[in-house]
Amino acid sequence: MGGEETILAKPQRQQVPQQHWVYAYQIEPPQPDTRFAKVKTLLQRAHLTARRAARMWAGRVVLQTSVSHILIVTDSPSRQRAINRALEAQLKRQGVRFSVSEPVSLPIASR
Repeated sequence: MGGEETILAKPQRQQVPQQHWVYAYQIEPPQPDTRFAKVKTLLQRAHLTARRAARMWAGRVVLQTSVSHILIVTDSPSRQRAINRALEAQLKRQGVRFSVSEPVSLPIASR
């Protein structure tokens, strides 16, 4: 027992780049920022829920002069999640017309 300790290194996990998807809700006519308070609350809650589950999900309201957008970036192309249903229900309650684009795969950045 010569006092030597062997330190074993933990095996490094190869991180596979994760696929991300983007889609958007398009709202016409454009709405003022004040109309998006409840929508922004839904987006924040969905982001926190995804983080707790080690998932990627982010949503942002983008206001333009001709149209308003809600942009979503996520780790799944599915639009059949609870957040989508809640978001669409809120937009309908507010009486705004909207359409939703098909999810598009984002290119994976090389390291």
